[in-house]
Amino acid sequence: MILKGPGGFGRIVNFTMNVILGIMLSFYVLWTVQGIPGNEGLPLLTPVGFFVSLAQSMAVGYLVSDLFPAYSWGEALARIMHAKGVFAHVIASTVLGFVMATCISFILMWVNNIQLSGIEGVLALWTMVYPMILVGAIVLVIAFLPPVKKLAAAISGFNPEDAPPKRNVEGDLAGRVA
Repeated sequence: MILKGPGGFGRIVNFTMNVILGIMLSFYVLWTVQGIPGNEGLPLLTPVGFFVSLAQSMAVGYLVSDLFPAYSWGEALARIMHAKGVFAHVIASTVLGFVMATCISFILMWVNNIQLSGIEGVLALWTMVYPMILVGAIVLVIAFLPPVKKLAAAISGFNPEDAPPKRNVEGDLAGRVA
């Protein structure tokens, strides 16, 4: 089944977190751009505009989170820092939030503005909204990832915390060769 096992766990976490991040990103960007002088009368922050932005954000976010193992990078950083518990979660979530906020916001700014504004306009708009998107993404990942992982474990029947530890293939092979 598509939502069962380790693959299902990953899909559920990926999709749900992208909905959460997409709602924040879509609303904040549309609200900010709507407030730029001269844009007050444009139909930017509308229900249709919001759902189009959310769909774009989720599509890009799902792809980004499938291509970049950002949470694993964060877990590796936490291990290097010898972090445990909540501190390890904050480190891993910060890396995940940074990667997701940066990639999604820049790609969407580029897709939606490059033709009309050129790269200068893309960079100007992106740097205007990026700091709040970054903070918002990190806070949302820290707050929502644990309950989303619990939900995914309940639906998928798989919990990575209960899975056997990963084997070090290179170490195993080196031990056999020697």
